[in-house]
Amino acid sequence: MKKTLIVTLVSIILLGSCSSAPANKTQYYLLNSPTTTGLVNTDNMHNNNRQQLGITLLALPDYLRQPSLVLQISNHQLHYSHFHMWAEPLQNSFTQALAQDLNNLASRFHYIVTPAKNQATAATTVVINITAFHSTYQSQALLTGTYWLQGKGVKNLEKEHNFTLTVALNKDGYEHAVEQMRKVITSLAQKITYSLKAE
Repeated sequence: MKKTLIVTLVSIILLGSCSSAPANKTQYYLLNSPTTTGLVNTDNMHNNNRQQLGITLLALPDYLRQPSLVLQISNHQLHYSHFHMWAEPLQNSFTQALAQDLNNLASRFHYIVTPAKNQATAATTVVINITAFHSTYQSQALLTGTYWLQGKGVKNLEKEHNFTLTVALNKDGYEHAVEQMRKVITSLAQKITYSLKAE
């Protein structure tokens, strides 16, 4: 009787351990990797002869004001990951990434991040309004919105410039999606730089 009880208990324990899935661990992602800071063009950043332009990102859409990475899984449905999160507020990391890219691309201006409530830090500010920034079921990193120039010192760019930018997702996984989301910010920096050169 004792042997039967022991065998039954061991069997239950073994079955329970085999059927239980490994616990999901939360993964955290940086939009700006510290290992790529060596790519910053420091000659451009320390050139004091360049005109200073501020960068202000207006408030992100409500669906992005939380730490979960977002995946659009159909035309009208979003999925919030419970185990893949931003390591820092997206609004801060987005503007830092954009400033870094703009300073690498442009020799005419020096870009600094200015909070939306204090745009007076720079005489002229590039104001950005983001309406979407996520990966999609169509295997793309998507960034949409508008930007315009506010203030004095540059020819009239106060008209709004709309943008819809995408970069293809070639691999599965959130890490690759974040890498491509970072690249789509570089595409926005290129668009802004081109707009300023055209004026």
